[in-house]
Amino acid sequence: MEGIPILNPTLSVRALGVRMWQGEWLAVLITPWFMNLVLLPAAGVEARCSLRPGTKEQVAFPAGRFEFIHAYEEELGAYLTCSLFSPVLEFADQESAEETARQVLAELFKGETDGDEDGDMVRLWEGRLPDPDATPDEGAAPAAARPPPLTRRALFGLQDEEARQ
Repeated sequence: MEGIPILNPTLSVRALGVRMWQGEWLAVLITPWFMNLVLLPAAGVEARCSLRPGTKEQVAFPAGRFEFIHAYEEELGAYLTCSLFSPVLEFADQESAEETARQVLAELFKGETDGDEDGDMVRLWEGRLPDPDATPDEGAAPAAARPPPLTRRALFGLQDEEARQ
């Protein structure tokens, strides 16, 4: 992988937060080119080998359902992976990547929240998008007090602030 432009040379390979989850080993795998959640079947547990590599599957956690992709390696067998960062160029060092991995795992095992931003993100990941025709809650801020919706173009800096308002 040396010399590949997506490689972050400040990172090394490390599995963090290894624990059992529903009969499989869960960890965050950090490499110089990606950070993924991985699920590996425990010894003696039948692997998810009935689905071919590349097939997508929703896996439930306390924070919600997340999309994993089936993969297969000769030495490991069948496993699942969920991309968190790819590439990992935004990490200045191994320590910041590992702290991010710890935070991901902490959030993954938090219960659903009641209407805050994190809960909204969990609902988006689950595919439960807000109904644009729904009437606002009584306690919700009036439309004029709420900031305009953030578009993907604005998020990536492709639209200036004046155009959003």
